[in-house]
Amino acid sequence: MYNLTQKLIFSCLLLAFSSCTYKSIEVDLIVHNATVYTADDQFAVVEAFAVKDGKIIELGAERAIMNKYDASEIIDAKKQFVYPGFIDGHCHFLYYGKGLTNVDLVGTKSWEEVVDKVKRFSENRQLEFILGRGWDQNDWEVEEFPNNKALNELFPSTPVILSRIDGHALIANKVALDMAKIKAGQVIEGGIFETKDGELTGVLIDNAKDYLMSFIPKDEEKELRDALLIAQKNCFEVGLTTIDDAGLDKNEIQLIDKMHREGQLKMRIYAMISDKRDNLDYYYKNGPFKSERLNVRSVK
Repeated sequence: MYNLTQKLIFSCLLLAFSSCTYKSIEVDLIVHNATVYTADDQFAVVEAFAVKDGKIIELGAERAIMNKYDASEIIDAKKQFVYPGFIDGHCHFLYYGKGLTNVDLVGTKSWEEVVDKVKRFSENRQLEFILGRGWDQNDWEVEEFPNNKALNELFPSTPVILSRIDGHALIANKVALDMAKIKAGQVIEGGIFETKDGELTGVLIDNAKDYLMSFIPKDEEKELRDALLIAQKNCFEVGLTTIDDAGLDKNEIQLIDKMHREGQLKMRIYAMISDKRDNLDYYYKNGPFKSERLNVRSVK
């Protein structure tokens, strides 16, 4: 009986000592009582995980995580679903952000609706340029490219450039065409300056579009920063944490790297460089670039 009592006392002391020391690992965050999809080889579903320095360091059963770790912030997920961050394999992240400050023409059902949206967007704004994107003549009752006459009348002194939804064509008013000294009948390899009845319609396709866009002043760093941050905010809100941005210039990639190092930009980015000569020359000389959140090793 005496030996049994000794054993019980020893076991209780050991249990008490263990309970005092078991939570020995401090982390920043614990999420528990969740339905966590790990996307590992077995597609395991667990109940909790611990986070330290912005990284998940362990996932597992709720009791195991809660016993092993302690944190200043503990979230009861109340059985809600938690997924790994989503990845977009081909997008235009920076230009999505920039586009949020332009006229949104997605879903327009006619050229008249496009013109009306541009007109309303420009009201009470002092704009050096009016840029928009998203129209698609295939969605209209009359499935044909428009002309720029209405834009010329409404905006006789402000350049207006409206890109088609796929980015392969745009329509520009006369002021914008004059800015680039584009003339009726002008020819460019790999593109079209559309002309009808001896006059430019304002529709430019592929390399002709790029030619005009080269005359628009480059965005200042602050504008690029704002675009990246608003794009990140919107993407994070729907669970996108990694994107493949197709067609970035060297200065844009270097700004992304700078913002990563500053801690402002947290989005993981696989960057495809655009095929401009200075981009190609730079990365041919310096080779691929990889950091914790940025990977540069392909061309769009």
